[in-house]
Amino acid sequence: MEINQIKYLLTVVSNNYNLTQSAEILHVSQPAISKAIKEIEFKQGMNIFNRKKGRIIGLTRYGNTLIEESKKVYQQYTEMIDKLNELSEENTGIVRIGIAPVIISTVFNDALIAFINENPGIQLKLVEKGAYELQQMLVLGDIDLAVIVSPATIEGIYEDLIYENTVRVWFNKEHRFNDYKYSVPFKEIEKEKIVTLTDDFMVTFQLNKKFKGDRIKPKYFLQTSSWDLILNLVQRDPNLVGIVAAPIGKNYSDQQIRNFEIEPAFPWKISLCHTMNPVEEPIVDYTKDWFLKYFSKYQKLSIDN
Repeated sequence: MEINQIKYLLTVVSNNYNLTQSAEILHVSQPAISKAIKEIEFKQGMNIFNRKKGRIIGLTRYGNTLIEESKKVYQQYTEMIDKLNELSEENTGIVRIGIAPVIISTVFNDALIAFINENPGIQLKLVEKGAYELQQMLVLGDIDLAVIVSPATIEGIYEDLIYENTVRVWFNKEHRFNDYKYSVPFKEIEKEKIVTLTDDFMVTFQLNKKFKGDRIKPKYFLQTSSWDLILNLVQRDPNLVGIVAAPIGKNYSDQQIRNFEIEPAFPWKISLCHTMNPVEEPIVDYTKDWFLKYFSKYQKLSIDN
């Protein structure tokens, strides 16, 4: 068992088997906890929890013993980390962190500045790629952490939700959408010439799923990895609409374009991702925890133009 798995189990038990409450405390999604529990039980070949109608109601005999021993292990682990921190005046080393380009320019820029100023001994090596490629690199060990649009689509990746907003439709004020109020139905967007990000971005992956669900072939006018090009094209051509996340608007001051929510809601959730690496370096764990703490006050924040 990995130390993060032990932490998950102890949190669930200490919160009376309430997965929702445990997820909030751990800053992870409820499915992530359920997934971790299933993996532990599968590897151990034993049930840890008693269940009734799919809900956890208590510990099995094996689970009781496991939890008692896990408490001892976790206590030893925390004492070890405290001693290591005492021996080092400051954290030093290199952490490889992959961040999707749209995220780094909207949600993560202030966080990076704060981290570097507070931790001069840690060198962040940034890798800017699309969500799917970053997940592959994370699983292969080419990067230590990844910041992507949730959800992760590759097995073995664990997510910590750090930020929530929405994807919106952007349009020139001369476009017909300007007559709508606050939101535009997705069925109306389907009729338009769309400018959006390339297929390796999670937003476009989710957008394609919406089209596929409606059995509609999207009218993509252009796909690009440049969010500012999307908005520039929408500004210049009133026949185009753009599909990009709401926070991008704070980097764009032009008054000729507007944006409305998409109906039904199109969420844009950002996760800090890691793997259950048994040899994860303390500096990586420290960096992960630092960003989780930094973003804890920004969760569910909505940024409007």
